[in-house]
Amino acid sequence: MAQGTDHRLLARMREASHRAPMFAWLVGLAVAVSSDALSQQSFQELQSFQELESVTEFEKALAAVDAIKHRKKLQCTVSIANGSLCECLSQKLPISTYVRSYAGITNPEKIGPEYGELSAADQKIVDQCVGGTR
Repeated sequence: MAQGTDHRLLARMREASHRAPMFAWLVGLAVAVSSDALSQQSFQELQSFQELESVTEFEKALAAVDAIKHRKKLQCTVSIANGSLCECLSQKLPISTYVRSYAGITNPEKIGPEYGELSAADQKIVDQCVGGTR
């Protein structure tokens, strides 16, 4: 009976030695898969953070545009005291358009260099706003 027990013990040892490389391979695979999953999760978190940062930057840019439009409307209102005309100009003229004198571009006779310095597209906007507020 001792010989039978030795035989079974020897068979189990052989079986275990064949399983050891398989077990090591499975452990390695599990580590690789979990490492890849963590890497993908980190990448997704980074991507989400970058998207959030982009949205924040976009919101800051929109706020800056709104502030510029508001400042231009105030400058216009102080200059010509016509709120509806100034609202129209501040909303329709591109923010890149520099107006040296609102009184100079909105006078009906279009006298002075200010109106002539505007682009044709900006002159059209001014004409529409001036015509719409009379």
